[in-house]
Amino acid sequence: QTYSVFPNWDHSQSDVVVQPYNSVLTLKRLTLNADAVVVLDNTALNRIAVDRLRIENPTVDQLNSLVATIMAASTTTLRYPSYMNNDL
Repeated sequence: QTYSVFPNWDHSQSDVVVQPYNSVLTLKRLTLNADAVVVLDNTALNRIAVDRLRIENPTVDQLNSLVATIMAASTTTLRYPSYMNNDL
């Protein structure tokens, strides 16, 4: 299982011109070589931090913490199997 944070699709915020192409090619490679691929959108992560968590200017550490929370929540059933949790 892999977790990937894809960059902003807004060309005005992008540092590299070929960033969308790199993302598509990376996704192709991940789908061929991984059992499960979870794609997280950087723009959506920023929006969640601003709208839901009330952080005006989220830092990289805060966004990494948000990604870690998502990863921990989605793998809970694998780490703590019981009759209450469904397996992935």
